[in-house]
Amino acid sequence: MADYIYTMELRLTPNQQKGVTLVRDIARAAGMNVYLTGGAVRDIISGLAIRDLDFTVQGNPLKLQKDFERAGAVIGGADEATKTLYVTLPGSVRAEVSSARTER
Repeated sequence: MADYIYTMELRLTPNQQKGVTLVRDIARAAGMNVYLTGGAVRDIISGLAIRDLDFTVQGNPLKLQKDFERAGAVIGGADEATKTLYVTLPGSVRAEVSSARTER
């Protein structure tokens, strides 16, 4: 497990690392588990440039909007149907924060 964390820390820019910490702290404060998912994980493993961060929370991320804004993030939009927030974190880091769900 530590190897994945080490690889992630090597591959993320300093601003992306701060973004991961910010999302983690906001989700934890709300009592939600949070996971880095999607293309960012693929890019970390494959060595490609990481363009944006995708997070999945166990809970409703739409409830975190005010917390993100207080932390200096800009909300670019929200999708009520998929419970997804589109956020630009401090340092111009693009992120999506989605609710864990099953799709068919």
